[in-house]
Amino acid sequence: MNLVVNESRNRLDELQQTLAEQFWRNKPIEGLMRALSEGLDEIITELFSQHFGGGKKIALFAVGGYGRAEMHPASDIDLLVVADKPQKYQRDIEAFVQAVYDLNMDVGHSVRDIKSCRTEAKHDITVATALFERRFITGDKPLRDKLDKAMAHPRLWPAQQFFQAKYNEQQQRHKDYKNIEYNLEPNIKTSPGGLRDIHTAMWICQRKFGTTNPDELVEREVITETEKTWLVEGRRFLWWVRFGLHLLAQRKEDRLQFGYQRELSQRLGFVDTDAQRGVERFMHHYYRHVLALREVNDILIQHFLEAAVPKRKTKVEPLNEHFRIHNSYIEICDADVFKRHPAALLEMFVVMANRNDIAGVRASTIRAVRDHLDLIDDGFRNDPAHTKLFMDLLKAPYTLVSQLTRMRRYGVLGRYIPEFGRVIGQMQHDLFHIYTVDAHTMMVIRNMRRFRYRASAENFPVAYHAVHTVPKIELLYIAGLYHDIGKGRGGDHSELGAEDARAFCQRHELNAADTELVCWLVEKHLYMSSVAQREDIYDPEVVTHFAAEVKSEMRLDYLYALTVADINATNPTLWNSWRATLLRHLYNETRKVLRRGEESSFDREATIAAYQERAAERLAGTDAQLATDQIEEIWQNLGEDFFLRHTPPQIANLTQALVQHDISAGPFIEMRDTERDLSGEGATQIYIYCQDQPRLFAASVLALSQFQLSIVDATVFTSPSGVCFDCYTVLDESGQPLARDAVLRQKICNGLRAAITTGHENQNLPQRLLSRRLRQLPLPTKTQIQPTADGTASTLTLVASDRPGLLATIAALFVELDLQVLSAKIATLGEKVEDTFIIQTAEGRAIAAGESTYMLENTLRQRLDLALGVSAAS
Repeated sequence: MNLVVNESRNRLDELQQTLAEQFWRNKPIEGLMRALSEGLDEIITELFSQHFGGGKKIALFAVGGYGRAEMHPASDIDLLVVADKPQKYQRDIEAFVQAVYDLNMDVGHSVRDIKSCRTEAKHDITVATALFERRFITGDKPLRDKLDKAMAHPRLWPAQQFFQAKYNEQQQRHKDYKNIEYNLEPNIKTSPGGLRDIHTAMWICQRKFGTTNPDELVEREVITETEKTWLVEGRRFLWWVRFGLHLLAQRKEDRLQFGYQRELSQRLGFVDTDAQRGVERFMHHYYRHVLALREVNDILIQHFLEAAVPKRKTKVEPLNEHFRIHNSYIEICDADVFKRHPAALLEMFVVMANRNDIAGVRASTIRAVRDHLDLIDDGFRNDPAHTKLFMDLLKAPYTLVSQLTRMRRYGVLGRYIPEFGRVIGQMQHDLFHIYTVDAHTMMVIRNMRRFRYRASAENFPVAYHAVHTVPKIELLYIAGLYHDIGKGRGGDHSELGAEDARAFCQRHELNAADTELVCWLVEKHLYMSSVAQREDIYDPEVVTHFAAEVKSEMRLDYLYALTVADINATNPTLWNSWRATLLRHLYNETRKVLRRGEESSFDREATIAAYQERAAERLAGTDAQLATDQIEEIWQNLGEDFFLRHTPPQIANLTQALVQHDISAGPFIEMRDTERDLSGEGATQIYIYCQDQPRLFAASVLALSQFQLSIVDATVFTSPSGVCFDCYTVLDESGQPLARDAVLRQKICNGLRAAITTGHENQNLPQRLLSRRLRQLPLPTKTQIQPTADGTASTLTLVASDRPGLLATIAALFVELDLQVLSAKIATLGEKVEDTFIIQTAEGRAIAAGESTYMLENTLRQRLDLALGVSAAS
């Protein structure tokens, strides 16, 4: 028997190798799947015969993907053994199943008699579905006929009951994916628009009409010719991708991960262009097909939902001469509405956005919309009546995002705004953006709408205020529509988007001021976020410069709302309490400058002097009675940044604590939370005040890394008198300030104190696993070293992929390279960091220009990229 199994396994290996070679030579995927299924049929039939001979009273069926003959290289072999008396064949069945397992393929099997088949199917929709699409392989044909008769009983899952069960299954599955078909790493099988959506639609059609043949479904007017094309071509594309994915992974793999996306795109012939990478073009094709397949699924589901309502319960409510409501769904009054009145292609969505009692669109009307998309041409787009309708939609009170999403899916939005049509399915192949451009855009507008609701006042209080303050909310939505519309064309997408936005505004007859505002928002949509994270927003000169660009409180409100909506729609992990704090601070300080006028703004020195004066007044009113020279001595060791980043009460409190501390006895270490004016904001700050010593930065950062803290900001200052004052702003692993746990906080402070006292040598760099996504999609490190203005030190700018313990790794490298850190600025921007360090050699000099600079930059790049597997050529 082993010889038979070995021979069968060798035949299967040869078949799979042949099919793999044919796949990479681009042979038709249908033929490859059929050949694999037929080859398996032959092998499994022979194994079955070895164990059961003629197979009296026992039969073998294929179910699942094998039953549909949709086999891929690593698909499961799902088998159903049916026998009159299964227990009689128990040993033979076990031996047979083991022989199939020995083919080195995953096997799923069940053993039942006729009665249990029907009983299990009756109580479990999953079992019923498998049995309904069973395929006879070999065995007793009379037994096959008996099973056919049992499963054909009219009371076993009637069509309507079956539809409702599968519909509920799909709704839950889509909910698990947040109803988004455009995930960064989609599951080819189970994501919305994937193969399971096709299976669901076909299962329902089989139960209702007795066929899944696309041509027959067209004849029965279940689907249209266009929908048949979408179904056939989309399914073929997904089969093609899944087959290749299994070959690359060498296992059953349905998730299209980054690494596989790149390799598949290359192997399948998607080459890079000047404007777009090959992998992005490949995924663009993928998402386009998925969107079309989801539409086929939706139209079939809608068709069955409508059929489920008994005629006696039909309720029709006229709306106007073009539309009526049919059982809560809008439909056209007659088939020629769009032909006679093209404006109705927009009017329908305006009507729905002005009522909150319309559940959706009737299937026949969706098809009519698609059939008349050719009416949306340049003449249509430039018609004032049509542009007014679109503006009315943006001003409508209800379901704006739902209507824009419908317009996107039905093809209307891409026709009415052709530049938007070009970014439908446009992927951004990085860790920063987790959705396609069009899906991201819909989420941006969704966030803008949510900011209007009272529920947002707690989590997004400034955004809530901003959207209720702006005079024309529709201008914010237009900016949201266009902020990323220039992506995928090459060049600066913000500038390209601003040009497109100007044409839109002029076509829709916006006045000059509104047009300039929208274009400015699109062009500057990244500006506020960049300033908040890259620049010292506690410096009044930075805020004054930002205010000069913004010009008015109204523009500030628009920009803030767009910025926060954009960040939260890009990647949920980007929004944390520290980023919220930075943006609110910049917003509030900018508003102060705009209110009092730029000419009355304070400069850096005046602000520091004012804060010190107010802090001194507070200190004078305390019982401690600190001498002026004590205060001044402490303040000389803190650096200017400290006074800009803290309020006078904070300055006074910390000054008093430092005066009372004997620095010769050891380092002063204290942990305090930033002021939390609003919920969802804040961070924890850790202060270190001690005599300067070699490798202090490395010792501190390495110690903090042991507690899994994320350092989001750091200021390092060393005074001329040799006293070092460092402040680290940290968050916990969930992106929040540290818990108010006295034991934990004391443990962190003790760990820091021990590290500073004993030096870094006793600390090991924490070993933290890199995420698979980061390994598959790394950002190559970039470095630049320039001398400081006075020539005594060097400025190192470092851009790299963010990862756990990155700052600790950099600090350890500085120790290894014998470099001293005089100051540091840390900026974490989603998937990457942009850090700036002022460094010197151990002898207190700048890095020498030429070979020394080159060697240092090269060493940093190579060592930081080594862990990510990034080659030097990257």
